[in-house]
Amino acid sequence: MLALVRPDSWNLPLFLHVLGASLTFGATATVALLGFAGLRGDPERALWLRRLTFWVGFVLLVPAFILMRGTALWILDKEYPGGHHEPGWVGVGFFVTEPGALLVLVMVILAWLSRSPNSRGAVAVPWLASILLAGLAIAWFAMSAKPGS
Repeated sequence: MLALVRPDSWNLPLFLHVLGASLTFGATATVALLGFAGLRGDPERALWLRRLTFWVGFVLLVPAFILMRGTALWILDKEYPGGHHEPGWVGVGFFVTEPGALLVLVMVILAWLSRSPNSRGAVAVPWLASILLAGLAIAWFAMSAKPGS
């Protein structure tokens, strides 16, 4: 119902925000799954999975996160000029993505460092991705259910 009363000028930034959020969630889940898979099994296969984890994080997760966060600011500026009187569910998104940006950065750096066979940083990557995934799920609930509004 709310989509019927919003101006058409919000369609592009809102579409790009939802696209970026979906890609961020999927890329984070992929990094977590590849990271956990890269911790076990044949050393050559594990090394290949670690390298794939880095490339998924670097090529998919980072741009998707930037798209999600940038378009969130764009739509927020259109909907609430000056940032005044924004609802609480908007704050949940910022509460998750501000430390989430640091998690993405640390994950990509650790994944890059764990491309060598004897790296210990590979253990932290899937756990950090899982923490970010839980935060993104909470933000996704807050954005879609809009509790308290």
